[in-house]
Amino acid sequence: MTNMKTYKSLEEINQELEIYKLQAQIDKEKMKQNYYEIKDSVSPTNIALDVSLSIVRKLLYGRLFQKLLPFRK
Repeated sequence: MTNMKTYKSLEEINQELEIYKLQAQIDKEKMKQNYYEIKDSVSPTNIALDVSLSIVRKLLYGRLFQKLLPFRK
């Protein structure tokens, strides 16, 4: 059994079509925005920055742990 919507007038059909058209435009703009965010996040500059920050973070944490938890030899 299908749930088919029944319309009482051509105006109702046109109104629903306009809503679907606007929703499609909104979805298209969201897709564009997501594309540009992804494109920016995987740029060579951002990748190099992420790698650099990761190395610096590891070095700093390593020194911090050495000072806080000195190992006895």
